[in-house]
Amino acid sequence: MKVVFLGTGTADSFERAQSSVLIERDGEAILVDAGNGCLLRLGQLGKKPADVKAVLLTHIHLDHSGDLLPLLKARWLSKVEDELKIFAPTGAKNWLESQLEAFPFLKGRLNYSVVEVGEEKFNVSGFRVESVKTRHSVESRGYVVNGVLFTGDTAPFEELYCRDFSVVVHELSLPEGFSSSHTTPDSISRFSEVLKEKTVYFTHLYPHTLAIRDRIIERLGFGRFAEDLESFTV
Repeated sequence: MKVVFLGTGTADSFERAQSSVLIERDGEAILVDAGNGCLLRLGQLGKKPADVKAVLLTHIHLDHSGDLLPLLKARWLSKVEDELKIFAPTGAKNWLESQLEAFPFLKGRLNYSVVEVGEEKFNVSGFRVESVKTRHSVESRGYVVNGVLFTGDTAPFEELYCRDFSVVVHELSLPEGFSSSHTTPDSISRFSEVLKEKTVYFTHLYPHTLAIRDRIIERLGFGRFAEDLESFTV
């Protein structure tokens, strides 16, 4: 399985696309989140709208979902017949329907389905997925996909790491202190014992966090900061 970081930035990033990861295996491709800029990154990889079979949304903040509607429109304009499967937290159906109220010309033209997930296991396009409730400012989910944990935006907590994974794509939004809805070096360091045994990629990076990246890694003793279009295989 190949994992490609399409966007590792945040809502105030201007050199990085916003949150999105491409996962590929045996000719199938899905996304975890679809923040602004992910379509551009897909194009840079030579991918087309039809190549994406499903989207796992961690939550519906714009920096994680801003390119979802453009992706659906691009699939319609490209005459893609396959349905795009969207898995997301509770409330996603109403949110997407409300988006279409602002663009009524798209109603009835976009081919998609929305499945609102809690904590459960399912399969999509040949990928084994476990959805995990996380701790953010809105309803949110993390996903374990074929042994890789994608945390989405969350404060770290013990139950999050009680999963079968060898690699974690972990948000690290803020450079210091503690937050009830995001991860910081101070909060994640409490789980260093388990995470030092994993491969850890940090993403969802605010500029002031990036400014002290070397200091953060030196302090934690594990992990690395992901870059847009960087990839790894498992």
